[in-house]
Amino acid sequence: MMESIYPQRGGIHEQVYLLYNELTKIQDNIEVKIIPYSTRKAEENGKKLLWLRQLSPGFISKIVSEKFDVIISETAWPIIPSLISSKRLKSKCILHLHSVESKQDVGLSKMGKTIISIFESFSKYCDIILVPSKIEASLIKNKTVIFPNVIDVESFEKESPINLKKPAIVFVGGMGYPPNREAAEIIIRIAEKIKTKTKKNMNFYLVGPSPPEVSEPVYTTGYVRSTIPYILGADICIAPLRRGGGVKLKILEYMAAGKPIIATREAVKGIDEIKYINAETEDEFIEAILDILDNRVNIDFTKNKDIVMENHNPKIQAKKLIDLVNKLNI
Repeated sequence: MMESIYPQRGGIHEQVYLLYNELTKIQDNIEVKIIPYSTRKAEENGKKLLWLRQLSPGFISKIVSEKFDVIISETAWPIIPSLISSKRLKSKCILHLHSVESKQDVGLSKMGKTIISIFESFSKYCDIILVPSKIEASLIKNKTVIFPNVIDVESFEKESPINLKKPAIVFVGGMGYPPNREAAEIIIRIAEKIKTKTKKNMNFYLVGPSPPEVSEPVYTTGYVRSTIPYILGADICIAPLRRGGGVKLKILEYMAAGKPIIATREAVKGIDEIKYINAETEDEFIEAILDILDNRVNIDFTKNKDIVMENHNPKIQAKKLIDLVNKLNI
């Protein structure tokens, strides 16, 4: 892994731990270990050039000393030590791409994109490249296996919905990330238009860290231990995303709750057969919200639960990963 900030929830890190936890439960004499080259704590701010730590000889020695049969590089950033270690151990190397970062239009400087594109080019030396959807598979092409992103499906049965002011329209995501910040600002404008034009009482919740300044009927939570209670407490979940990369975990969580979803095409990119209402403009979002609340929508959003349980369940994907590893070692 690039870094280890768990138990702060979300993103690549949570997916790694969900798969790790399931792999450790499989009774097949499997030993699984996460080797982070940074042990940054959740409350710490990011550090410049953090990825350089993975080039440390000490980090490579740490991997080699474990004598792994298979080494998985989570994202392309630690691909060089993963490949070096696998060659020294004569073991297999898997690259797990949660997205093709060099193709994203956000999150990296020009230099950062150049660096990650170089790292991604080393994928040809790996035995398998795991990608979350057909979109990434079309970009990488060789050696790819579609390996869908996973979410904590069990928590949707264990958690209880939080009591929100009704009707509640919920958006989740860290708003320090530009695409989420832009979406939050769109939601603020949508809320203001509904308030002034329709005179209807609606409540919008921005769930996650670093939210913009808001006033009623928009509410913010800041960082929360889990977004699931807020999703379960929602009447509608929305995602007015204009850009980003990879399969969006927030959409998978909306689906797992069986909630009505209004989203842009960008937001649902890479998710097959999702049941949702498409909206691209602020007025289209408003129209879709009113249609749902006035029972003018004939879509069974609960069918999304089955899609998530079948394709994005850590238990199922952990078994798939074991099958892939076994085929490599035959």
